[in-house]
Amino acid sequence: MEYNAALEAVVSLSYRDKLRLAQLLIQLARKEEEEQSVKITPKQENQSSSLKEESPDFNYVKERLLKSKPSKLSSLQNFIDAMFQFKGSISESKRNQIIANLKKAKVLRIENNKVTYL
Repeated sequence: MEYNAALEAVVSLSYRDKLRLAQLLIQLARKEEEEQSVKITPKQENQSSSLKEESPDFNYVKERLLKSKPSKLSSLQNFIDAMFQFKGSISESKRNQIIANLKKAKVLRIENNKVTYL
């Protein structure tokens, strides 16, 4: 579909549908940007295959986490869940894997349900 044809179709939508469409387009653009920025060479693939730290999800979580820095484990889990809310949610096992990767990468440490950033 051409841009102008799409624009004509969007103009007839209600304001709520326009907002939903705008939100969806932003999500799609972010996902596409992440996929393009994570071009892995064969050498990098061998290095990151053991930890899977270079995944778009890991980098996305790490970047946002270092800005917010939740201090409790439950807050950290809720924070990660909220980040993936618009991408169709995240499973508990994948969330725990991301937290484990953050520990392995020495981004954070968890002791007695308290999160410490390194």
